[in-house]
Formats: sequence, C-alpha cells, structure tokens
Amino acid sequence: MVDQWTDTEQTQLYFSAFRLSANGMAFFSEEGLFLRVNPAFGKQIGYPEEALNGMPWEPFIHPDDRKQIRSIMEDLANGTPVFQPFEARLIRRDDTPVRCTVTAPVAPRPSGLPAPLFVQILESDARSQFATPAPERETTREPVGTGGDSLYRTLVEQCTDVVSMHDLSGRILHISPSCRELLGYEPEDLIGTSAFDLLHPEDLIKIPGAISTIETAPELPLISYRIRTKNGGYVWFETSGRITGDEHDLENGQTVICTSRDISSRKQTEQQLKKTNELLQKISSIDALTGLANRRFFDERFAKEWRHAMRFSTPLSVILLDIDYFKRYNDTYGHHDGDACLKYAAEAMRHAAKRPGDMIARYGGEEFVIVLPVTDSRGALHVAERMRSEVERLRVPHRGSAVSSFVTASLGVATMIPVRDVSPRELIIRADKALYRAKQEGRNRAVAYNDE
Repeated sequence: MVDQWTDTEQTQLYFSAFRLSANGMAFFSEEGLFLRVNPAFGKQIGYPEEALNGMPWEPFIHPDDRKQIRSIMEDLANGTPVFQPFEARLIRRDDTPVRCTVTAPVAPRPSGLPAPLFVQILESDARSQFATPAPERETTREPVGTGGDSLYRTLVEQCTDVVSMHDLSGRILHISPSCRELLGYEPEDLIGTSAFDLLHPEDLIKIPGAISTIETAPELPLISYRIRTKNGGYVWFETSGRITGDEHDLENGQTVICTSRDISSRKQTEQQLKKTNELLQKISSIDALTGLANRRFFDERFAKEWRHAMRFSTPLSVILLDIDYFKRYNDTYGHHDGDACLKYAAEAMRHAAKRPGDMIARYGGEEFVIVLPVTDSRGALHVAERMRSEVERLRVPHRGSAVSSFVTASLGVATMIPVRDVSPRELIIRADKALYRAKQEGRNRAVAYNDE
C-alpha cells in the first residue's frame, strides 16, 4: 500500500526534502549552534553550508531579534510549549538583512536530545545574489544518533514547501500536509493520483523533457509550471527533485522525491516587470508629440528592413515628407499651434499608409520619414501622393505659406533593391534629393528620385 511507510523510508523522504528544498532552512539547537543547514540556506546568506553547521547562530541573527529567540529556547527547555512562529532577521555575509520565520518543533524529540528551532528564509530570491561552492552530493544516510526522523518530520510538518514522493509514472505516493494550504487538497485526496492530471495543459509539454533527463541523471532539473487547485484555479509551482531507490529492485522500484514551492507572487512580479519593460520599450521608441516612431526606432527598423530586402532581393522604398514653410507657421501662429499642426499631419499620414508593415517616423522637426517594405517606385509614389493629398485635405490655415493658404507638404520618394556593396544611407540620400527637387519645383508635390 502506498500509505504504509517504514521508518527508514520516512527518514529518507524527510531528509531528501530538506536537502533539495529551494527554501533556505536551518535548525537551531538550544545549545546555541546550527544543528542542520540545507544548501539553499547557506547560499541565501552567502556562506558555504559546511561553514555553518555546528557554528553559533547568534552572530547570524539581527541583534534586535536575538533576545526573543533565546527566550523561546528557554521556554522549550522548561517544557513550555511555543506555538506561534515569529518573524526575525538574518544577517547575510554582506551585512544586509534577510527575513526569516522561526518556529518551534511540532514533533517531539527523542529523550536527551536538544529541542531545535526551525528557521526558514522568506526572501527566497536572495539565493541568486551569492556565489557559494556547490554542495557535495549528499547520500540519504542520516548520521546515527541524531534523531533524524523527528528532526526532519518537523520540516515536513512546518515547511511551506510541498514535499512529495512519486513513482516514475508521476503517481503520487506520499505528499506533505502543506498541500492543504497551497492547493486546497487533503493529502489523502492526492495519494494514488497522477501529478500530471493537475498540471495546466499548456505546461504539460515541459514535463517530458524533465522526465527524460531524470532517467539519465539523479537530479530533476528545476522546473516551473501551473498546477490546479481544488477550487479550479491555478498557482505557479517551482519543483526540484531527486531519483532514489534501485532500478533493479523489482519490488520497490525507483521513486522521485520532490520539493515544490508556490512562486505565484514571483511570477506575478515577473509579468508586471515584463509589461513595464514592454511599455518602457514602447515609450522609448515613440515620439512624444506625434505618437509616431521616433528617430532611434526608425534607425533600427530601417536597418532591419534593408537586410531583409537584401536577403530576398525585394524593393524597399523610403518617403521623406516636409511640412511646407513650417517655420513661418510657427512664427505666425506660435509653437503651441505648431505642435498641433504636426499632430494633424501625423494623423493624415497614418490614413495614407495603412499596411501593417509600413512605418512612419518623425525624422526631426517638421520632417517625417516613411519606410515601405516590398514596394516598388510606382507604389511608393502613389502612397506619397496620397499623403500629400491627406495633408492638404486637413485645410489647416497657413497665412505664412507662399504656396497655399493652407498647410501643405512636399515629399521625396526613392526606391532600391538593396545589395551588399551599397550603404543603406544611400536610399535616404536619394529620397532627400527627391525632396529637394519637390521644393525647387514649387512645393506641395511628391517627386520620385531618378538618376538623370
């Protein structure tokens, strides 16, 4: 039966969970020493694990929290039960504090052994801040005479991680009581079921790779995934594991011991950070006044379109648009109205260039640039004429213009099929020459570049 465990199997499960947990955990003895420290604990406070075991714990506790821990130790020594965990601060190697919880043991200790306090680091992301030597591979053999079963039972009962044992098919053989709080299930609800049935469908594809890895190596790679709770929602879990047992033992077979932690808050933070970064990226690529792409984004996009057109030998067109007599417009109506005029012109250009791949950017001042991928010279001139017409159709009054009583625009068009020995800048130069011709020929017109 899956729920019948020998003392040796229980001890092995608890000990493996303690070693594998991504949560920093330690036991303090009433003698004032670190009784046990797992690898994550040492890493999160910046010390090698072997440098902590057997060392006094007081130097690693914030001075303001030491008195309370000593008081709890005295209560335990006097037989006074302590039920409420409290929050304290550890001191990392770089002298910065990290939050932890301190909990009195639930399981009784064998006679004559000191009562330990269970310490768990809360700020788990701190583990990435320190580079410490990787711990040597641990065996599952617990030192004789240390009361390991009772000690590590405390871990399983009080740790916020979910400790579970599975066969290689994913069937749950044992799971710790913490599944109640994190998932809403009683342990007996899950024992005998497949863990894969609880995974989010989109995350199931991650599991075959993890399983294939564990078949050739004893360590399960750290994986994150969504798991269904009893109420039908999902939480994010991060799981590490280790294969145990003898593959040649036909009766017992091999099992996988896993420790899983709720990382939903971290995932939410990551998603918020991702959205913030995307927003910042967007903001950094947009001209604040017109809402069009800015010069920096144009440079990046134009280089990309040039390479793409060169690879596939497709035409690439560029239009340069300049608002006619815009300095006179500012002098006549003021900069506030000048800004409004540029916004109107930007909207008119959007109406004229509607393909998803077309890009309009503010090139500088009253000048704009339009990139038209896979567009020949005839098509580009048609778009340019449509833009000129849209700007004129705005009928924004312009008393300072020498070409019209309304705001107008001049446009230069150039098209090339990029080749390796020609600089992308050449296409911009040609469009600028065409724009110069449009102005020379009377403005309010679109002119295409030619070599003549």
